Amino acid sequence: MTRLELCEALATDYAYRASVLSLKFDEAYNKYLKRCEIRSYDNLLQQFQHGNLMNSKSKPQPKLKPNEYIISAPLDDDCEDGVCKL
Repeated sequence: MTRLELCEALATDYAYRASVLSLKFDEAYNKYLKRCEIRSYDNLLQQFQHGNLMNSKSKPQPKLKPNEYIISAPLDDDCEDGVCKL
């Protein structure tokens, strides 16, 4: 995969996740695409290979009530001695 293809796939995944939270798909996509520009190819590839990519065809998007929100659990690598890095 080329760098551009990786960035587009990861940005699309991010935008789908953001749209579940009622954010605008296009704005989220462009924001994440810009963030991908400063990351290394190896870092992008690792996230793509180990990530759980979501798109409209592979996973249903949950309907959230106005007082609901999604909490994502940190990866094991994000926590050290019980303290999670933000």
